Amino acid sequence: MQTIQQLKEKFISDTELALKGFSTFKSLSEDQINWKPNEQGWSIAEGIDHLAVTNKLYLVEVEKQFAAKQIITDCSKTEVKHKWLCKFIIKGVDPTNIKKSKTFPVFMPSMSKFKKDVFDNFIEVQNELINLVSSAKDLDFNKYVMSSPAAKIIKENFCDVLEIIRLHDRRHFNQAERVLNHLNFPKN
Repeated sequence: MQTIQQLKEKFISDTELALKGFSTFKSLSEDQINWKPNEQGWSIAEGIDHLAVTNKLYLVEVEKQFAAKQIITDCSKTEVKHKWLCKFIIKGVDPTNIKKSKTFPVFMPSMSKFKKDVFDNFIEVQNELINLVSSAKDLDFNKYVMSSPAAKIIKENFCDVLEIIRLHDRRHFNQAERVLNHLNFPKN
């Protein structure tokens, strides 16, 4: 059994680790962050932008709902309840799932050639997420439900959203590390 409080703590901790991990790529050149292992693969910058785009879409909806209503619970005792369909989404974005999956158009990177400020955009969104989750002390994330930005028919509660973002970030960090460690990755 995982409580909402435990999920929030894990989300904040893992998001801070993701920020630290992705910051290791900031020293790369623009040619390096834009290098792709093949036509179908993404560059490091595309993966980072993809996360910033995706997480911002979730952040906007979460902020809107928290501002509209306050549904309170004891988060240290309330068990996380993932929606049935979201369990499959969570399994799909889990970094241990090595199967490639195509992203939805709404989550696509905003361009293909990036400047180094792609890191700043990502860092800003991640810090906003951390601050929002930290400030939502006693809110019952099971009771807040939104339509997925990918498909309006998919309903996700905010426990689902936190788990999806947390695992998805890690999945793309692993992908960026594979690009960095590719035999043909440019040296500078």
